[in-house]
Amino acid sequence: MRELRIILGTCAVLAGSPAAAADLAVYPAAPPLAGSPVYSGQSLVAGDVSLALGYFTFEGADTGEVWGTARVNIPFGAAFNQEVELSGLGGFEKNSYYTYGVYSHSYWKSPQAAAGLLLGGSNLSGSGVLTVGGEAAVFLPTASFVGLLAYNWADNGVPDFWSASGEARWYLNSNTKLTGSVSYNEFNAAWKLTGGAEHRWDGTMVSLFGEGTYYTNSQGTGWEVFAGGRLSFGQPGQTLQGHDFEVPFAAARAITF
Repeated sequence: MRELRIILGTCAVLAGSPAAAADLAVYPAAPPLAGSPVYSGQSLVAGDVSLALGYFTFEGADTGEVWGTARVNIPFGAAFNQEVELSGLGGFEKNSYYTYGVYSHSYWKSPQAAAGLLLGGSNLSGSGVLTVGGEAAVFLPTASFVGLLAYNWADNGVPDFWSASGEARWYLNSNTKLTGSVSYNEFNAAWKLTGGAEHRWDGTMVSLFGEGTYYTNSQGTGWEVFAGGRLSFGQPGQTLQGHDFEVPFAAARAITF
């Protein structure tokens, strides 16, 4: 749990001073992306920090959980972007599992699509994992679709494994979305099926979200639920859909499950 506290503390630091992050950036602000009324006007620096509490049960064993994430995206001109993602999760039970990691998303983006390189390093309850892969997104007027394919090198008895994930986001309006995703890890032939929802209040940086997940692998089946809040920063007056366009990728939950 010491490692989890470190990663969650780092998440808080990243989100605690978005104005300072913008002041420190040395790259010129990207011009608005033409051709889309929704996906335009990208800010100099955008990101978010999230914190959620949950409950997990697997084959009769259960525990409460805490999950924290932080993401920061910096555009390099109108099309190229660098996003950094931090994530940490742990169970409340003594000697419970934990996972934390950092991921780099280097990608090209237009108003219609994005594609790029995923690099990551994570820890699965003491086993190190190095991740290399590709990811892509498609942006539609009221929906978006995101996917990744990655290979993971592990140690401490965990075999190397492939990961694949796909997520669909449906926007009921610009500040309310439903999500559905499916992820597969070759390790233990693990599948993760997740459904969720998020709402951001107009004119604020705050949103609330919830999600439920069904797990199945070679060891059995389980369920997980999370509820939490997200604090976002970016251009003034940004919507949830616009923010998802500015910071499109999140890989941690597709790799470390």
